[in-house]
Amino acid sequence: MFASTALNYMDRQSISLVGSMIQKEFNLSFADFGWVLASFQLTYAVCQVPAGYLVDRWNVRWAYAGAVAFWSLAGMAAAFAPSLAVLMILRALLGVGESFNWPCGLRANAMILPPADRSLGNGIFNSGAAVGAVLTPLVVPILANKYGWRTAFMVVGILGFLWVGVWLTVISGPRRNIFAGRSAAKPRPADDLVDETETPSGLSSQAILGFGKVVVAALLVAFSAYWFGRTAIWWGITVLMVGLLLAALALPMQALKGADWAQSLGEIVRLRRFWILVLASISINICWHFLVAWLPLFLIKDRGMAYLEGGLFSAIPFLAADVGNIGGGALSSFLARRGMSAARARILVISCCTLLITSGALVGSVSNDTVVLILIAVMAMGTAAFMANYFAFIQEVSPRHTGLVAGILGGLGNLFAAGFHPVVGWAKDTTGSFGILFVVVGLIPYVGLGALALGWGTRSEEAESS
Repeated sequence: MFASTALNYMDRQSISLVGSMIQKEFNLSFADFGWVLASFQLTYAVCQVPAGYLVDRWNVRWAYAGAVAFWSLAGMAAAFAPSLAVLMILRALLGVGESFNWPCGLRANAMILPPADRSLGNGIFNSGAAVGAVLTPLVVPILANKYGWRTAFMVVGILGFLWVGVWLTVISGPRRNIFAGRSAAKPRPADDLVDETETPSGLSSQAILGFGKVVVAALLVAFSAYWFGRTAIWWGITVLMVGLLLAALALPMQALKGADWAQSLGEIVRLRRFWILVLASISINICWHFLVAWLPLFLIKDRGMAYLEGGLFSAIPFLAADVGNIGGGALSSFLARRGMSAARARILVISCCTLLITSGALVGSVSNDTVVLILIAVMAMGTAAFMANYFAFIQEVSPRHTGLVAGILGGLGNLFAAGFHPVVGWAKDTTGSFGILFVVVGLIPYVGLGALALGWGTRSEEAESS
């Protein structure tokens, strides 16, 4: 799971490290390049929800293998893209495959680790993102500089197929039974908040009408892109994703019981803790994906570094992120073992992490490159540690729906991160600097911290509110 997450980030981050080459080949502004980044993240956002639902039901061993093979193939195919349109389509397909990584990993961790150890387990698993973000700048710029950006895409895709072979070999024999889907798992967690009873098959007409209105509204908004431009596509997807959640909340549970996915969705959106994590997910995902997607271009364009220099130096903050992933998870686990409640320990660690992230707000006002790299490294370390503990909260919203909860939250976080990319490009085109963007990104995690600190509560409080 650690290795697949590293490959996940190598495939997605490669385009950021060759961004200047792609901008030159296709004559793109920064805003245009923001939409190239968004083409991946929009499908990634949309598909995380069905991915989470399916992972809760499928055998995780095969789901994981299939997902890595699919996204590796899409990444390799991008090396042969003859036009910008084809490149964006293939990046969108990459997002479809990669959307399964976190639901699969979180579901697997929840199956094999007790609650007190999940922050550390998530930190190790999630540190693959930082390791991938470290390895990619050390490999891709060198390959791209010598052989071109297309060769770099090919090499990273091949590594994914090697992982699939190793995964299927290692998770074999008795081990494969640990990762069986829901249909094969007889016992059910005792701490689910909603009991299942026999329900009729087929979605009720009331639910069909409610969900149907959302789909129609989303399509109308998305198709208005013909008149209003690409931004309408993002708004259409936002109407779809947020609208379906609100429709499930507004509809009575009885109307949702005809379909398993609708009933699961109805159970989740009635949990207060789910909505708290929505705010946390959006705030921390915007922060993390800004660093992943724009750091190389920031170092090259704003700081004046050469292509290879900027690519290699962009690895430093993600080395710090590795420390944050392991250290943030280990610290909350240590505090929990010393008698502090797991939730309180995580919130305390997240509070410290948010202070570290704030250092990024100073980047635009500093002239020394070394100090800039230190500030961004501290910001990356805090972001990664925040995410390790945030993931542990996900696993406690509804244990039976862990994959679906992770999918929805990841989808919403990436949806807003995708919408932020064109804004980043526009701000760079308009102001000529990334400075103001570091201020925004350095402060936005306080939204997630505030939601967790003020609203998480205890298990009994959650049961009463639901």
